[in-house]
Amino acid sequence: MKNPDWIREELILALDLYFDLDQGQMHHGHPDVIRVSNELIELNIHKTVPYPNKFRSPGAISRRLGNFKTMDNGYRGGGLINSGKLAKEIYKEFNQHRDKLRKEAALIKQLYLKSKFNKEPLLISPKIYQKSDFLFQFHKNREMDPLVNKVKKEIVQANSKSLKCEVCGFNSVSFYGELGNDLMEIHYKKELKNEPGLEPSSMDDFIIVCSNCHKVLDKNFALLDANDLKKIIKKR
Repeated sequence: MKNPDWIREELILALDLYFDLDQGQMHHGHPDVIRVSNELIELNIHKTVPYPNKFRSPGAISRRLGNFKTMDNGYRGGGLINSGKLAKEIYKEFNQHRDKLRKEAALIKQLYLKSKFNKEPLLISPKIYQKSDFLFQFHKNREMDPLVNKVKKEIVQANSKSLKCEVCGFNSVSFYGELGNDLMEIHYKKELKNEPGLEPSSMDDFIIVCSNCHKVLDKNFALLDANDLKKIIKKR
């Protein structure tokens, strides 16, 4: 057995640290490396950690920063290989978009590091009901309907001439060019307090979202809605 592989949220926090430090500061004794080590542990997003003493330790953070060095064209020294496919994708995604990186890192901290933000006034008030597997599956089934996807996107494009995330404003075509066509998703925003019946959905029950915002909303189903997330992003 081994400790869990790094996931997107962890890599974003590590990369945000990478761009904040000078090359000579990326060692296991630096206070910011220790801080990020503690933050990754506090995320508590892995169900099983076989070796807690080694999990996201300052030394592990330092090695991850060394991986990023190998991807950095501006670094003239030697880095560490075997960074992994996902780390390379994250670096490529944010290398030229560091403001976006900082916003995503701040959002991850606000959503997952409760002790860091428990003294700040909350922008959102948690819903009184808890996540229901049935309601969540119903919610996802609505979003996965291919006809609903097609009609909603056609309506939005006819009215606004483009598809952009209604939470953060991201436009995949503006960002990626033609490669960004059809990357946007739809989110079923209707609040489900009770088991729904057979009533049809209105197109107004759906909004256009990017994959990042959609993932955050799904992870916090019944606790965080699109308006809540928009307020958090605007605060940053």
